[in-house]
Amino acid sequence: MIEILTIGDELISGKTLDENAHYIAAALHAQGFIISRITSVGDGIENICRALRDRLPDTRFMVITGGLGPTDDDRTAQAAAKAFGTSCVLHPDALSAMERAYAALGRTMPEAARKQALLPQGSILIPNPVGTACGFCITHDGVEFIFLPGVPEEVRAMTEGFVINHVRTISGSPGYVLTKQLTLFGLWESGIKERLTGRLPDSTIVTVGYYPQFPDVTISITGRGLDVDLVRHEVEQYEAVIMQYLGPYVYATTGERLEEIVGRLLLERTATLAVAESCTGGLITHRLTNVPGSSAYLERAYIVYSNRAKHELLAVPEDLIERYGAVSEQVARSMAIGARGYARTTYGLAVTGIAGPSGGNAEKPVGTVFVGIASDKGCEVVRYRFSGSREKIKIITAHTALNALRLLLLTGTIPQHTATGI
Repeated sequence: MIEILTIGDELISGKTLDENAHYIAAALHAQGFIISRITSVGDGIENICRALRDRLPDTRFMVITGGLGPTDDDRTAQAAAKAFGTSCVLHPDALSAMERAYAALGRTMPEAARKQALLPQGSILIPNPVGTACGFCITHDGVEFIFLPGVPEEVRAMTEGFVINHVRTISGSPGYVLTKQLTLFGLWESGIKERLTGRLPDSTIVTVGYYPQFPDVTISITGRGLDVDLVRHEVEQYEAVIMQYLGPYVYATTGERLEEIVGRLLLERTATLAVAESCTGGLITHRLTNVPGSSAYLERAYIVYSNRAKHELLAVPEDLIERYGAVSEQVARSMAIGARGYARTTYGLAVTGIAGPSGGNAEKPVGTVFVGIASDKGCEVVRYRFSGSREKIKIITAHTALNALRLLLLTGTIPQHTATGI
């Protein structure tokens, strides 16, 4: 069993998100190792000592991050020495490694940084390929304690370069591990459970986890065992059943982002796109242009937040806006057609809606959104109703628009099941 301990007042105060525990747990889990507990404590020496001593009975490894810097609140090395009944001594290899790291940056190592080379006696050095502070290992009472700095970039590099191999070398391989991840949009966990209850096969070597991360849900299928063929077979069985009942909602099986999938589909069809955004204020365009090479298919984008902009830039008729309102099926259709026409692109994608917290009414409450997609076959517009904060409505609107374009590219239409929102 493996425990993870992250150290820092910034973690327990909520000022900093604990990226390190998330990354280490995911990296070790992907290799088939079991994480038994994740703990965070502040920078106090007694708190750190207590956390190091009060480990679970079956813990074989503890990975610790944070508190190895040069400042006064970096006390992890001292706490480890106290917890293990030893003292900190100058580690010459750590000092040399730090001097080389500073020299590579064209800097002289400050005197205060020498503190980072004071490690508990008997420590084994862990190289840091992207930073100055070394990590270290100590074996105590049959437990392997692995100490890493707190900088996320350094933790990632040292986990991949040292921790995984070190755990595997000492404990041996946990067997063959196969994980498949399916990313869904349009259903929350309750809807997923309703469709899958009683349908998944029974297995002693496969586990299924559901991980919501707004606005998606990721289903993780993990198989562990010594028989490679059996693990593969059972994981594939689970994946086939999930796809049978949830297929229309699954947009990725390889971890690709939605905007990457949309870009790939446009490229495969040698298609181009113009975007017209009102309530999302450029969020759709931002996501599309985060994909390298997006200039090959994204021709232009219009941020038409005002009625005047809709009329002047996209030729949306003023009387159409006055009659139906800026948030309407008619205006969304005119925006999509106008964007496509002016840009001379294959598709025109438009969104208009009420993000709130005010501006809604009984007919069109806050969260009402229209998505329109124009092509040479005409223009489809779908009405949606979302809830949540202004930011969440903008996020889910952008996600919904990209997903609608994905579905149109794949099937030639936008299925109405997506109109219910989530």
